[in-house]
Amino acid sequence: MNNETIWSGWKLAKPTKMATDGQETRRYQRTMGQYKSLLATLETLDNLVPGALNGQHGLAFPDEAITGVFEELHRTASPKALKIAHNLLVKGLERGHAKLKWHVTIPSPLVTVTRKPPTVTTHSFSELHPWDDLVEAHEAMPNSKGFNGDALHKWLTGRWLFQLIREGALMNRHGLEQIPDAFERGITFFPGSGFLTLEECIQSSNKEDKDEKDEGEEKDGETSADDSSSTSTLVPSIEKEQRFRYRRLFLSPVSQLLLLNTYQAIGKAWPRTASKSIVPVEQCLMFYVKNIADDAPPASFSALLSMAKTSAALEMSPLLTHYASKADISLSLRPSSWQRLLQRKVLTATSVKTDDDEVYLDFQAPNQTRTTVSDQLKQLRQLQRCFSASLVGQTGRHEATNNIEAFLVVSNNNGAMVTLLAKWCQKLMQKGGRVKSKLVARSAATYLSTIARPLVAHSQEFGDIQSASADEWQALYDNVLNSAKSPGMRAKMQNRLSDFHHFLVDTLALPNIDFEYIGGTKQRVDVNIITPAEFHRAMTLIEKSDQPARFRTMQKLALILGYRLGLRRSESASLLIRDIAYLPDHDEVQGEVIIRANQYRRGKSYSATRRLPLWLLMPEERKSLIQWTQQRRGEATTQAVEKQLLFCRSGSGYLLLDDKELFRPIQTALKTVSGDDSLRYHHLRHSFVTFTLLRLLEQAPGELLPRAWILDDNRNVAMPNADADISALAGLAPQGRPSRKRLWQLALWAGHASPDETLSSYTHLLDWALGQALRERFNPMLSIDTQFALLNLPSKTALSSWRNRCGLKGQTQASELLQYLKDDWQNYLAADLFEKEWHSYQAPTHNPLDNPLEAAFDWPEATTIYQSMRLVEQQEICDVPFVDAIHQAARRFVLDPEQLHLLIENGEALMQRKTRRSNQQFSREDNRNDRLRRVASKSIYMPELRRCMAPPIKPPVLREAGQFFHRLLDWHQSQPVIAEESLITLRKHMQRSIGHIVLPDAKAINRVRELLRPLRCFQHVYLVVEVEATAKEKRIKQHWSKATDIPHKRINLMPTPTPSGRTRHWYGNANLKITRGNYKDTQQPLWEAVRFAAFMAILVLGLDK
Repeated sequence: MNNETIWSGWKLAKPTKMATDGQETRRYQRTMGQYKSLLATLETLDNLVPGALNGQHGLAFPDEAITGVFEELHRTASPKALKIAHNLLVKGLERGHAKLKWHVTIPSPLVTVTRKPPTVTTHSFSELHPWDDLVEAHEAMPNSKGFNGDALHKWLTGRWLFQLIREGALMNRHGLEQIPDAFERGITFFPGSGFLTLEECIQSSNKEDKDEKDEGEEKDGETSADDSSSTSTLVPSIEKEQRFRYRRLFLSPVSQLLLLNTYQAIGKAWPRTASKSIVPVEQCLMFYVKNIADDAPPASFSALLSMAKTSAALEMSPLLTHYASKADISLSLRPSSWQRLLQRKVLTATSVKTDDDEVYLDFQAPNQTRTTVSDQLKQLRQLQRCFSASLVGQTGRHEATNNIEAFLVVSNNNGAMVTLLAKWCQKLMQKGGRVKSKLVARSAATYLSTIARPLVAHSQEFGDIQSASADEWQALYDNVLNSAKSPGMRAKMQNRLSDFHHFLVDTLALPNIDFEYIGGTKQRVDVNIITPAEFHRAMTLIEKSDQPARFRTMQKLALILGYRLGLRRSESASLLIRDIAYLPDHDEVQGEVIIRANQYRRGKSYSATRRLPLWLLMPEERKSLIQWTQQRRGEATTQAVEKQLLFCRSGSGYLLLDDKELFRPIQTALKTVSGDDSLRYHHLRHSFVTFTLLRLLEQAPGELLPRAWILDDNRNVAMPNADADISALAGLAPQGRPSRKRLWQLALWAGHASPDETLSSYTHLLDWALGQALRERFNPMLSIDTQFALLNLPSKTALSSWRNRCGLKGQTQASELLQYLKDDWQNYLAADLFEKEWHSYQAPTHNPLDNPLEAAFDWPEATTIYQSMRLVEQQEICDVPFVDAIHQAARRFVLDPEQLHLLIENGEALMQRKTRRSNQQFSREDNRNDRLRRVASKSIYMPELRRCMAPPIKPPVLREAGQFFHRLLDWHQSQPVIAEESLITLRKHMQRSIGHIVLPDAKAINRVRELLRPLRCFQHVYLVVEVEATAKEKRIKQHWSKATDIPHKRINLMPTPTPSGRTRHWYGNANLKITRGNYKDTQQPLWEAVRFAAFMAILVLGLDK
């Protein structure tokens, strides 16, 4: 085949011979052979899909063809040639999909992962001989008689440090460097073990965090009466501990005895130099090693650690050796989280904020101004000058707000993004940020400077802000985040973008964005878990709330899926009915949950696709999930039931739930039952991985996951298969038999590509597992000489007297000896930051999930009403009596039969309404003869009914219509008179197909516009005025602008279509257009949403007469 006919997107160029020498000839022969092999693969694909080789546009590749080509390639090619050919095909198909609009399923590329070298090699094993000599000398318990003063202090601390690395408790330099501070803080005990807490201060890259903290500490009259109840919800101790990351160093009995001996000899002060600085750990350790070594000691601190790692690899499990050798994996729980797990108590000072975070600011969202980037950046600099260094405290906040208001009023050159940023800053100073209810000007300016410049620059090509989809917003934010110069700056920008977009969602009803999966660098691990007792408390709190039964059920199931299966937030929200795999009426087939990409979410990676066994991970809750799935199947009226969402409003199977309906109540419940205001839904996933890993590692049930940890408040076991060997149940090696497959199985369940991510970010109790292993391995029988060396007693006679008082005889185990030394630790205990802040959990007297002001929950969903009416008409077509049809539909959609009967009557009256010209006002004439067939069909999505107009077809428009419907009902509840006047005016004059409302006068126009205010669409109108040919444009625009408050640029004049060419009034006849774009566009999604929402609101409120 001619090389010129090969499409350039395949990136396959025919090699050329550059010279005539032997080396070049051999290179040419090799590359030519490779070229022919790759070309043959492409020709095989071209035979199955003609035109693929030369790059024809719009090709459709059958899955069978793609599968056949790749399977043949994998069957015949060598490993190296396979990788080259496989990735050539993958990348070429990707380019074809992007550039030539190919429809093709593209496999994942092949990636070569470099194999890590083994821990124990021939060279490292040969170094164990001097190590064994050191260990033998150390275990002989040499005395320190030859040392005093600073040398004695270094020798004693060095001896204890050597015991730590000899055991394998801590074998990384970074962790050892944190030992002196932990030593001086003291030891903490709980039944069965003791530990030191290593703390590392995390240098926050978020300057605004400090600003907010300073803001919270200012006392100069900044907190007013309005926000006195909205102070920080975090206990000061929790605020402090969130600035650190922790690692608990659990001590074996021998390490505890050596530590006590060191404390009694030198106190809690780590050895110091002459300048009062801390003596480095390395210096103390090497000083001790040099004094006990018979031969040449290890050359360096690194060599000593290398020996310790090799020895531990031969004695401990690979996982625990890996954990002790690394500083950045499996971070330990924060002190408050650890205490919650041990004591099952909550913090007293924590108040959980449960009110709705929605903020409505009445302003007109601007159109995208056609200006250059430099012009908008200039306007941004003017906005930033509204904040001054002198603007601090209450006065500064008001002054900055007024400056911004003046900036918006005076300037006519602001683009949409600059205007929205300005309004966001106003909201921050009026409603607040993350710490206080109101931010000072300095903090608001910091928020603005973090994201404003790249956001304004990238938004110039963004298009219409109101009509942009979630994917378009996410792409914009991706571009903004890619401008970050460091991981810390990226994290700060992502936080501010999340705040900004939340503001846009609340004020402009824009689509939600899942910021957790906006691409980029890995963020700092948020360490927290939910205990089994807290999980059951949250379930009870949700069950006893006053929410509708449907929402309670969905929230409980989402909570279960996060805690039992470790589902991500987006995975829970986007589950489809088909993703719950089970066989009805066959309990022996336990079923599973399938996590995979769909139209609502793309997987975080290829490994996110997985199957989770219900019978193993959630056997008790399995029945509830299947019952809900069966209920959802029964709600569907079309054949495409399997593609509908598992969690949705009734009748809205294709619309995702809002956060406030699904995840926000769950998070409120978790915060309430734990007292920890930092808990999020994602911590359910951390809990699943943490507890499941302990269960996979333990040799017997209850060994690593104590029974006391898995009990609820009623002392019932709150974990599934608590007494079973889940390794054996999962088809892995039984407990007691080593197997690395357990880690891979856990990573598979968590949706990770390898155990690296699982261990580094999601497991938080490996410190406890290592401590339990050390307690078993280093608990020897101690001779009298060893006891004398470890105990701080003046003579062996004193030792004998003390042993007689304790009733000890002969050799004694180290753990037994520690039981009689409890009183000796009193001066060396670490302080408990939360000692006075814990109390037993009591269910709140007022359930924070009860929200009587949320009227949206009190009304059926608009699509639910439609689907119930459709089911009634379907039953009527099947000759079911009308009354029976109403009861069947009411039972399926959980409605009151009398209420449904009234809705049907109202709908029938509305659909019979006609215009002044006797045209149907809501019904399409061309569909009336075909209506029965469409209603009865199970393949047509949502046709027009005899008693209800058809909902919008496009899911985003339907979602917006549902939001508008509830806002109209809420508005009617708060302002019934104004709402009814506006709705009735719209009902009289609206038309079926276009956003063209012929209104008699300015009062009627203003009444209809009032309806758009609660919908946050007040500015999305045009006024098209029919005028005489001789009319004065400026005078007429002034009249209508003054009468309706619509700006001149949104008032358009057109000649009157009347035969006489004259109008009744000099100012013409005005028609109102409701649109986000140009009112001449054929597609008007805003009007479709407003029309359907208004129709359903009129139907529900009975305003049909």
